[in-house]
Amino acid sequence: MMAVSVKIAGLLVGWRGYAAAAAVGVLAAGSAAWTAQAWRYTARLADMRAAHAQERDAQAQATVAAVEAIRNEERRRMAAVEIARDDAQKQAAAAAADAVDARDEHNRLRARANTLARAAVARDPALADGSPSGAAAVDLLAYMLGRVSDRAEELAGVADRARIAGLTCERAFDAIRRTADLERMVGR
Repeated sequence: MMAVSVKIAGLLVGWRGYAAAAAVGVLAAGSAAWTAQAWRYTARLADMRAAHAQERDAQAQATVAAVEAIRNEERRRMAAVEIARDDAQKQAAAAAADAVDARDEHNRLRARANTLARAAVARDPALADGSPSGAAAVDLLAYMLGRVSDRAEELAGVADRARIAGLTCERAFDAIRRTADLERMVGR
């Protein structure tokens, strides 16, 4: 075994020794450079992963904020619609009370017309039994007054309901449109 080491030592003497030392040095430097590059690549990859994680977190937070903003806007719009609905119900209740008052007035007018018709018949006995045309005219007048009053009551109810519904719809639309206009102005 000793002879082999002497033989190898003889080969490394002179220029061959320098060449072998240079080859070992190049291998050592290459290995060190390779390791340094691996460390740099690993650090760069870790930085890229951290930056990507931060970007994902920022996007997630932006998404959560956007969803919350949309929910808040929806709550605000629903509150505006509820307020408009409550106002409409109050107006409908007021219109119903007015309709009851109008119906009472209508009944009083009808009773007054019937009283006047009976009084006219009582004042002129010819209208009572002897003259059907006079009694018929008074009855026709009372009947027509009753029909006109009934129809006016129906039309007033329809008009009240249509007005309340239209105003409620308009208020709800304006509340929602104002928000959309503000969002457009802000540039959302």
